[in-house]
Amino acid sequence: MRAVVFTGPGGNEVVRLEERPDPVVAGDDVLLAVRYAALNGADLAQRAGRYPAPPGSPPDVPGIETAGTVIACGPTARRFEVGDRVFGIVGGGGLADRVVVHERHVASVPSNLDELAAAAVPEVFVTAHDAVCTLGMLGLGELLVVSGANGGVGTAAVQIGAAAGARVLATVRSEEVRG
Repeated sequence: MRAVVFTGPGGNEVVRLEERPDPVVAGDDVLLAVRYAALNGADLAQRAGRYPAPPGSPPDVPGIETAGTVIACGPTARRFEVGDRVFGIVGGGGLADRVVVHERHVASVPSNLDELAAAAVPEVFVTAHDAVCTLGMLGLGELLVVSGANGGVGTAAVQIGAAAGARVLATVRSEEVRG
């Protein structure tokens, strides 16, 4: 398989495309043929040398958000079948043709969403939904104040609040002074 690799901390000079062995699926894992992967702050921090990959994840292949098709299932995996379209979060390695992920870390791609959009959902939208709806218990007509609405999670929180029927007040910070 092909994989985007960071050869060490730095800028574009540390980014390479390399051939790697296909990962092996086991246990409750599924093997995905990656269609799209998203880049986010963790990937940029990894390239800068400030974010080590979690244990068990490829230390030099970035990509924690991915979307694609299940092409193999571990012997005890039960949630998905070969051919299912899924998206989710991996510890790393998403910027490759293939990635192994535990079946609990992916979900079916809704029929009204393509894999390109699905790859951008896991980190920011799941985090925002958890904060706004699960922990914050946002209700219809309530006021949602989003501080830092220009980041990924903030932008997602604004969209989730609006979709939930809340009144949304968003703040952002800019060095630009307007008179």
